[in-house]
Amino acid sequence: MSSSELISALRDAHKTHLTQQLQNPDHWQTLMSQASASLGDTPIGKLVDSESLSQVVEQWVVEANSAQGLQDVIVQTTEAVLQAAENDDATVGELLSEAHFEAVLEKSLQLKALREKAIHAGMNHPLVSEMVSEMLYTGIKNFLLEENALAKLPGVSSMMKIGRKSVVGKAMGGMEESIRGYLQKNIRETLRTGEQWLNKQLTNERIEQLARDGYRRVAPLKPADYLAQIPNGTVKDLVEQGCQIGDESARLDYTRRLISVGIKAAVDALCEKTLADILSGMQISEDKIREFTAPALAKGASILVEQGVLEPFITWSLDDFYESEACKKALESVNS
Repeated sequence: MSSSELISALRDAHKTHLTQQLQNPDHWQTLMSQASASLGDTPIGKLVDSESLSQVVEQWVVEANSAQGLQDVIVQTTEAVLQAAENDDATVGELLSEAHFEAVLEKSLQLKALREKAIHAGMNHPLVSEMVSEMLYTGIKNFLLEENALAKLPGVSSMMKIGRKSVVGKAMGGMEESIRGYLQKNIRETLRTGEQWLNKQLTNERIEQLARDGYRRVAPLKPADYLAQIPNGTVKDLVEQGCQIGDESARLDYTRRLISVGIKAAVDALCEKTLADILSGMQISEDKIREFTAPALAKGASILVEQGVLEPFITWSLDDFYESEACKKALESVNS
């Protein structure tokens, strides 16, 4: 057998062997076990170059200029998930247990300074100013008209007695601008009073009472009942807007800086941890991961073989060696 024939036979046998291995769950089990043994107690920080990883992600963000290509996939996926959620009988109480709710509430109550800032910002928003001003004006107008307050003024009551009730309406109309002007001029003081009242009322005890009462009301409710009220086309519109916002934010230096800092911080945090440490913290073992991962990988390889994708790839990767000068020289040295 010539060297070229031997090389061809070895390559074909290697391809067949590798193709069969990749479809065998036991092979994946062994492969993952060997990888785990090789890593041993090596901290992840020594296996990952944070700088290189950051550069790769940053370049990906820069070069992948649009999320539009995945828009249809995101829409279809989201709609399928929402459809399933609409048909699910799970309640809010099942999704957020009372114990978890209490833990979140406890942390929220510690944010008093943030709460006061939020109240201040809300009460000083122009929309709130306009709303409060309009509410006060409407209340004053209704009091004067519906409670006949103007009719009690000297001179007005006599007019009403002789059937001239329209005088009251006209008088109110003439006062409209002056009342609105007064309210607008003094609205800041009114809102400041409202802010002080809210801060005084929203004590931790009061918030606890309101929050627990709200939780007990919504705990038996089903998210499905509310999801069913989402208008058709909402998901598509939101995904379209989300993709556009994502495209714009990806081009910002601000985004890339945050990604870089985030990656470095993540690697630094993992620097002294081993894979075993992380899995232990996640309350799962390597054996358990291999148990459900190996069959899935083997099944995936079988599908790739059925679709005619895996074998050409294996052939290409093996040809890189079997057609190389290094392989030919190795065989020649053996034959000689």
